[in-house]
Amino acid sequence: MLSNILIAVGVALLLVAGGLFVKAQIGYKKANDYYNGIAEMAVKDFSGEDDIPQIDFDALKKESDDIVGWIYVPGTRINYVVAQGETNNTYLRHLPNGEYSENGTIFMDMDGTAPGMVDQQTTLYGHHMNDGAMFEPIDASMDQKVFDTFKKVYYITPEMTYVLKPMFTMQVQDDYVDARRTNFDSEKAFTQYLQASLAQAKASAKDASAEVEKADKVLTLVTCAGQIIPRTTRAGMVCRVVDTIPAQ
Repeated sequence: MLSNILIAVGVALLLVAGGLFVKAQIGYKKANDYYNGIAEMAVKDFSGEDDIPQIDFDALKKESDDIVGWIYVPGTRINYVVAQGETNNTYLRHLPNGEYSENGTIFMDMDGTAPGMVDQQTTLYGHHMNDGAMFEPIDASMDQKVFDTFKKVYYITPEMTYVLKPMFTMQVQDDYVDARRTNFDSEKAFTQYLQASLAQAKASAKDASAEVEKADKVLTLVTCAGQIIPRTTRAGMVCRVVDTIPAQ
């Protein structure tokens, strides 16, 4: 009888696990369909990896007034709208239209100055999704070979497209508050923060030290690190502005 009970419990657990897996897959597909629809609506004159998306922000504002920008990383699945909520929980599990989703939305830190790239540091957050969506590639970039494939990052706002160079991807504890700090007491303090962050890098550009010295504004892309849940560390890719392109 005991063996029959154990078998029944095992079958029940398998059914529960299977149900959770199916639910997750449905959620992934729904979120991906939503973001594909957003891209079809808002992305104009974009022919592929070597091009820069032209974003129709007027169309995006009809979706949500909280939308502030667009993040695009060639060679990855990162090609998403960026929102900013009243708190950092606003878009943690919600789409820009307010619908609940485990995928959430790529969002700018609540303390950042919209639309971004105004402060010394603009921090964007995204989930590490098991299907490779959202900011999963940022966690993957802690591998040096993967990091080396990241040549440029584009942050696009209604007024400007910022061309950024990835300097390094660090791994820090989830309470590393400087990763969300917008401005520092001085340029020297800002450089010291970047140097301290570089010391925690898992992967970096060959000239990262020199790039840190030149950086006056950075974009930091943050996600959960590793495959083991709960994830208590964060991966943060820090990118320096190397060029700006005014909106036409």
